[in-house]
Amino acid sequence: MFDTCVSGLQSYCALFADSSPGPGFLVVTANSEFPNVNRLPWLICSIVLLMSPHTLLAQHRGGHGTSAGGGPTEVPDTDALKDFKRAAALQATPDQVIQFRRLTKSTEVALKGVQDLLHLAESASKPDLFHYANPLTSAVEEAQTDNGEFLHSFSTVQKSGLKDVTKMLGKADSDVAKQRNALAHTLGRSGIGGKQIAGVAEELEKALREFQARQLALGVGMGIQGEESLQ
Repeated sequence: MFDTCVSGLQSYCALFADSSPGPGFLVVTANSEFPNVNRLPWLICSIVLLMSPHTLLAQHRGGHGTSAGGGPTEVPDTDALKDFKRAAALQATPDQVIQFRRLTKSTEVALKGVQDLLHLAESASKPDLFHYANPLTSAVEEAQTDNGEFLHSFSTVQKSGLKDVTKMLGKADSDVAKQRNALAHTLGRSGIGGKQIAGVAEELEKALREFQARQLALGVGMGIQGEESLQ
């Protein structure tokens, strides 16, 4: 574009050179004695040809790729945008928040039940422990059922984005089921004392605490506040 402009200006200047009074006109300066009417076109040609091509190029671009202050245009932070979209996609729905509250409460009930069983194991008779263990088993099963229903409510994006956390929660759930069955099996055996029952109950308590910790970690990943932060 600049070359075309220069070529045109050269043709324009040559036109005035052909119509000049003589050869000395080609070296006309601001102090020349030639009339102003002949001097003006040469001054215009000289000024334009001395202009920087970068200036012309910038004018041609019209400011594309630059900001209003002349600096480079800011590029959006795509990584931050991706993180924001990911967090929004993993956010729990109102129904999921309700389900989460229910499952954490049922897990708390199961934990309290196993702790009460531990307190009774050293002094209560086996028939009493067996009677007390029935509601405990039901509480543990309810906690696991609520947990499964909550996971079943996940969207495809939630399943993919939270798969590492849900995998650990699944392992904790399997450990709870294992220890729950172990307790039921122990209570069904003859000749089992309170200490042996307490030992199995302690393993169930550990499994439930891990189960609870994984549930809370999943809640954090879904933007669900813990109960303590709401008080």
